[in-house]
Amino acid sequence: MVQLDQTGGYRGTVSVKLNNSIGPYIKSFKGVRQGDPLSPILFNLVADCLTRMIIKAQHNGLFTGLIDHIIPYGVVVLQYADDTIIFFKHDMEGANNMKFLLYLYEMIAGLKINFNKSEVITINDEENLGQTYAELFNCQVGLFPIKYLGVPVSPSRLHVRDWLSLIDKCLKILDVLKGSCMCIAGRSTLISSSLNNSPIYHMSVYLLPKTIVNKMDKIRRSFFWQGGGTKKKYHMLKWEKMQKQEKKRWFGN
Repeated sequence: MVQLDQTGGYRGTVSVKLNNSIGPYIKSFKGVRQGDPLSPILFNLVADCLTRMIIKAQHNGLFTGLIDHIIPYGVVVLQYADDTIIFFKHDMEGANNMKFLLYLYEMIAGLKINFNKSEVITINDEENLGQTYAELFNCQVGLFPIKYLGVPVSPSRLHVRDWLSLIDKCLKILDVLKGSCMCIAGRSTLISSSLNNSPIYHMSVYLLPKTIVNKMDKIRRSFFWQGGGTKKKYHMLKWEKMQKQEKKRWFGN
């Protein structure tokens, strides 16, 4: 399995058409600026070519994806914008074909695949072939769990330490300065609008460990009553009762 990192390097030619007369072509050495609304659209149009090239080569038998006994030809690529994962079975000839295909894609699309930030990850590697594939693709050997679209992914069970990034994100959002300058209503709005978004996104994929859920509840509880300060204050209402009232408000009971 290869996790790719793509960087933009748009190179092309443009010309100005005036009064139905096309001027000389000019080479462009810089793409659209960061934050330009056209940037993700152009990137998706170009990056989609990589998926089509990989699937076409797969159908021609140049390499085989995973679980081909369940899905015809197997799963060979997952791509969302620049977040790309390529799967293939252990086959050095197929790996060479994949490397050549990636070079062709760079030449055609004008995008640069950053192999220094890409990773090779092996599954059930009993022969320790990860380093061999890493030298072939000129990238580093990665380990599970990996992050895809911000969610940790692993073939085995995720541990509590794999979810500590959620706790760090909660602490970053609920900054001391934000809480000290807000009333209780403002803190409640911040908790509902910002703090709950990331856990809900992850909980749509996984069942979070109770330890992580309790830590996030503790952070929210302390922020709501103390405003993020270190000085302890009385909690005027149990957190469980507040959660029940929030459920009633959402469901209209």
